[in-house]
Amino acid sequence: MAGQNVPFETMGQPEFDRVVEALLVAEFTGGGFTAQALDGRGGDGGVDVGVWDPRGKVVRVFQLKYFPEGFSGLFSRRRLQVKDSFDTAWKGHHPARWTLVVPRNPTREERDYVLKLSAGHDVKVDIMGRAELDNLLGKHSHLLDYFATDRALELLTAVHRPEEALAHRKDISVVLDRVQKRLEAQSPHWMWEVGIDARGRQYQHLVARHPGAHLAEPLMTTMTATFAEEDGDLRRRFEKAMRFGVAETIVLPARVVPSIGFSGAPWFDGEEDVSEVHLMPSNAGAGAKVTLIAEGSSKRRLGSINGTVKRFSRGPEGSQLIADIDGGLTAQWVIPDDKDSAPQDVTFETSNGGVPARDVRRLTKFMSLIDEADLVTIRVEGRDFASFKLGAGDRHAPDPAFVAFLDDLAAIENELDVTFTFPADGVSVTDRLWAATLRQMLLGYAVPMPRVDGYNITLSGKYDDNLLAQFRGDGLSLLSVRKQFVATILGEEIYLDDVFIHQGRGLAENGAEHADALEAGNGKGRTVHIVGQNGQPWTIYQPARLRDENAPVPVAGWEAAGLDEHPGLASLLASRTELQVGSSSPA
Repeated sequence: MAGQNVPFETMGQPEFDRVVEALLVAEFTGGGFTAQALDGRGGDGGVDVGVWDPRGKVVRVFQLKYFPEGFSGLFSRRRLQVKDSFDTAWKGHHPARWTLVVPRNPTREERDYVLKLSAGHDVKVDIMGRAELDNLLGKHSHLLDYFATDRALELLTAVHRPEEALAHRKDISVVLDRVQKRLEAQSPHWMWEVGIDARGRQYQHLVARHPGAHLAEPLMTTMTATFAEEDGDLRRRFEKAMRFGVAETIVLPARVVPSIGFSGAPWFDGEEDVSEVHLMPSNAGAGAKVTLIAEGSSKRRLGSINGTVKRFSRGPEGSQLIADIDGGLTAQWVIPDDKDSAPQDVTFETSNGGVPARDVRRLTKFMSLIDEADLVTIRVEGRDFASFKLGAGDRHAPDPAFVAFLDDLAAIENELDVTFTFPADGVSVTDRLWAATLRQMLLGYAVPMPRVDGYNITLSGKYDDNLLAQFRGDGLSLLSVRKQFVATILGEEIYLDDVFIHQGRGLAENGAEHADALEAGNGKGRTVHIVGQNGQPWTIYQPARLRDENAPVPVAGWEAAGLDEHPGLASLLASRTELQVGSSSPA
């Protein structure tokens, strides 16, 4: 409570002890140290308030003595109490520091007496009086307010306002009701919304009490913004907001706007220094349905896509519209009021994380259309808001390779009844290769397996001359039949039944060593790594999807736009390996 005088010398010992204990605990607790007041009823060991270090050792002792008259002259006998307290604390704890706390400032003789107590002891001794206590109260003013509540309550009760002391939770609503009535009396046209959070931060929002408030009592907020050369980007954003409304948060530091002026009414007038100014966008129009429509010649509709308004703002020269379009597109338009002027700063920003692949595919197709369109119309809640034509050099069509990937995902979703969602960390090359692989498999082809350079087999110990010859250099043909195969694309597991994995020209690494082990009877359990000769790929296919099960299995590459084919595909196609359904060599 600002200006409150705390009478340490006359408050009495119980109140003195309460206040001082609270001050010392607040001041000396922290950084791993703990200050605590001890109840002397069971013997405090010479410690009224102690400070313990992180290891639990007492490092400082405070001894409270309520000597409002001091301990000199007629009260010199009190010095024996001081010495007894010091001796008890030293004997029990050997603190590094011992402090006597009294309610008044000590005399020179009293100070000298206390300081001499340290003679012969490894301890620092000092005394704390009224001046030091006042300083602590200044640092911990919340305690001042707390201990002043009882006295304030007495005074406020005398003037029939006990609730102003806020001594009970119910008093808060009574006081706030009174504040509201005072605020309502300020103006018949405006009202304040006010509040305070747990950290003491206040907010004030001015609210119109009727639609014509700005006409009946116009209020004005003024500020002068001065930008330095290094503030170029900030200045451009600020100027756009001043012309077309605030559509994004703009923070102006004190070097740009040192103060804000208020005028229009006596209760509003004034000027305030600021540390920074935040220009905040409103939520006007948020959630409204927005549709983008691409039209060709003669207003022939090419396509459309929906979304929702994220933010709308208005300024003296026009407006800004920000919309979230289905598929992960955030679009922003700066639209002048002059109907003969095209929208300025048309910005498209995509973020596909968490967006279904079908929505992304639909968006990419629409973005391809607007490059061909004669006119693009923005329709909000069924009403045309603005129309514009993109410049001849503007291109918005996405990367053809990305479109091809989306087409692969759509084919897989349609055939296998799965749903893909784009991950936040983007798409990997492996995702693209497996999408292309599955698309070709669904069409009835055998396709090189992505990222597979070989397979391991475990020997049973049985063999014949043919297998030994294959291990020792002739090469071998292997067919692995999987009742169920799992591929992963964009984090989604795709299960395929009855899948064949084939290698027509396999080579066993360290094959001669494995052959020798088989002949010596030590082959059982050995792991053999099989790779393709000259980098020939392993192929994967589903026999049930072959167009003619009696014909050689057709082989195709990934045909993934923007990606190289498997380096061994050419030799595979040239060899015209016939992948016969069900053919294999024993292993």
